[in-house]
Amino acid sequence: MENEIEKIKLDNHNNFTPNNPKINKIFFLQIINLIISLLFIFFLIIENKSKTNSFIGKIKNINETKTLEKKIIWLKMLTNNDELEYKGVLNCLINNPDNEFCIYHLILPKAVLGKNRILFGEKHDGCYVLLDDLSNIKIAYSFGISSNVIFDKILADKGIDIYMYDHTINSLPYNNSRFHWKKIGLCGKKTKNKKLKNLEELIEENGHSNENNMILKIDIEHWEWESIIDLKEDTLKQFKYIAIEYHFKDEKNFKNENIYYKVLKKISRTHQSFYARCNENRSKKINFGNNRICHILEVSYIIRKDNIFLKDEAIYPIYEFDFKKPVLGKLEMNLNILKLFED
Repeated sequence: MENEIEKIKLDNHNNFTPNNPKINKIFFLQIINLIISLLFIFFLIIENKSKTNSFIGKIKNINETKTLEKKIIWLKMLTNNDELEYKGVLNCLINNPDNEFCIYHLILPKAVLGKNRILFGEKHDGCYVLLDDLSNIKIAYSFGISSNVIFDKILADKGIDIYMYDHTINSLPYNNSRFHWKKIGLCGKKTKNKKLKNLEELIEENGHSNENNMILKIDIEHWEWESIIDLKEDTLKQFKYIAIEYHFKDEKNFKNENIYYKVLKKISRTHQSFYARCNENRSKKINFGNNRICHILEVSYIIRKDNIFLKDEAIYPIYEFDFKKPVLGKLEMNLNILKLFED
């Protein structure tokens, strides 16, 4: 019996010794597979980094393009050789930027001298990018609340009173001593509908007709266009910052496309864009004339008066503020195209 036990122990020992050819072969194959996997991952990282660096390098060189021919080369690259988008942007770039289907140059972001961009909130819908300068701001207007008051709360915590309006909800999801909410929706021209009022009416009601240096946030599901088109320029000048979520409809479903151009042109006269991004839902494109654009676009503005603007050297999307890192070449709107409009 003892001899049999010793034999079993010896057999087991021999099975797990380095000299066992079966074990050695399996172990060797596992090492080879591991090395191959590591090499694959390594080369994949290097390749992606190379592509990204190459893309960024090309984008940075856009500012150095001075001839029309070079701009066309960059344009083809930035539109990922999409013939429809390429021809649309080319027409806007060369022939007539001031037509109702050319809006890129109207939302061209620029850097603001001495001020940095800051995301107010987390990287999701309902949060906006402003600058690190909220000095002397005591009042903000916020239109379109729904269940998200993150942006509003951040401003309230900084000592700013928020006048909030949304006729589609019955109460705020969160209360704050600086929140002033009314169940009223924003409209354009004056109306007999008691649930709707225009911005100028509300400013007067709140006793803010002589106030300046305010913040305006609008996210009202496409009604932003009608609510702004008839505003007086002096009303817009009352706001230091304007943060808008623009909603574009496909031309088949919206026959008054030139209102887009008119509104963007109107705001660009008094305010300068310093940030733009496609909304979190990147799954849909709309045709805008011969151009393609993400159907929801957030743009942040600052008043032109008393500010100095520089060329925006940022590479879009700015991952620090964007919802997620998109795949290069598959953006609904490649905001780097805007750089081709820079002087």
